[in-house]
Amino acid sequence: MDLARIAWRNLNRNKVRTLIAILAITTVVVIVVFSRGLMVGFSDSSFRMYIDNFFGHVRITDEEYEIREALLPLEYTVDGFNGGGVEGMITGIEEIDSVEYILPRIRFGALASREDHLVRMVGVGVDIPRERSHGALPGNVSRGRMPEEGNEILVGKGLLEELGADLEGRITLMFSDVYQSLRGRTFSIVGIKDTGVAALDDNFFYLPIETARDMLWLEDEVTELFVFGPSAERAENLQNDLRAFLSEQGGEHYSTVAWNQADPFVEVYYEMNKIMNLVYVLFILMGTVVIISTLTMIVRERTSEIGMMAALGLRGREIMKVFVLEGSFMGIIGSLLGVFVGGLITFYYSVEGLHVDAFAQMSADLELLVEPVFYLAFNLENLLVSFVFGSVIVALACFYPAFKAAKMEPVEALNYTEE
Repeated sequence: MDLARIAWRNLNRNKVRTLIAILAITTVVVIVVFSRGLMVGFSDSSFRMYIDNFFGHVRITDEEYEIREALLPLEYTVDGFNGGGVEGMITGIEEIDSVEYILPRIRFGALASREDHLVRMVGVGVDIPRERSHGALPGNVSRGRMPEEGNEILVGKGLLEELGADLEGRITLMFSDVYQSLRGRTFSIVGIKDTGVAALDDNFFYLPIETARDMLWLEDEVTELFVFGPSAERAENLQNDLRAFLSEQGGEHYSTVAWNQADPFVEVYYEMNKIMNLVYVLFILMGTVVIISTLTMIVRERTSEIGMMAALGLRGREIMKVFVLEGSFMGIIGSLLGVFVGGLITFYYSVEGLHVDAFAQMSADLELLVEPVFYLAFNLENLLVSFVFGSVIVALACFYPAFKAAKMEPVEALNYTEE
């Protein structure tokens, strides 16, 4: 405690220098808090879009369908085990402990003619009761309602504009059924989907899965099953459980793909998230340069004082503690201020969102599922991790100048002041 009091008192000996060191740590901790909030918010948003619209936590398809997916084939469906129907298969999968719920879907290609050009789109047959209970689709309906039955459809906002249609209007679409026969059907537009993501809003419409089966001549089958577990982070465990179950039931021809393994962008970004902590550490190390420089100057200025302390009986280890504590106090104060200021900024953007028009346009051009407005993640974990990073790294950085002070010989230190 005596050493701590000495270290604390030493902070007031040169207030300007102490303030500069603290502000350096504050700045880098603010950057870390903001950066972690941005990365977590961006990744959560982007990953959620992929999970909700394309993969679930694990997606089950026929192996041949996975290979030919770009063509949206209807010949390779999920139809249960030995042709027993997908509903029996879903019931069996739902009994697996790691499975929370399942969303069956049917994807198919469709066309519409407007003036002198064809509008290409993707139709998605969805299980309306299941979507209402667990899916994200109902939350994206900006106007109107979800389709309930018959020839009702929910259309993406951008696609609706391209079709020149509007809510409560009617539109005739062309499509190929499972027998490759070209057919047409007129639908009523009962809802508009608006996610803010062009890759979704400009290309997709949704209809009841029973209607999709009827028009495509499919029976108790789907093109894909989205399987959800307790959390996205445990998708690989869920994938292993599903593979074991499918193998036991004779479903080796089915493919199971976890959400973080199916898209190159997701894979790269998911792995990048894992190494970002190293980047945050490097940010804080930049700030510790000021602390190290400050302590080095202090050691030089207090050479005679260090000699006196040693002459009075303080061991090198205790002298080292004084300087480590002095630097650690600056690190703790700077980290607290950084967490406070960074937390305020992060909280603001978690409510108001961060608009980056240039990035949104680039994402639309590359057809990435990225929302045009980023909402930063504001949570206690981010604040605690950033504070710990700042405090611990600064404390460790103080050992070098403190070690130099502890290694001084008392006689040499005292003589230094006499020169």
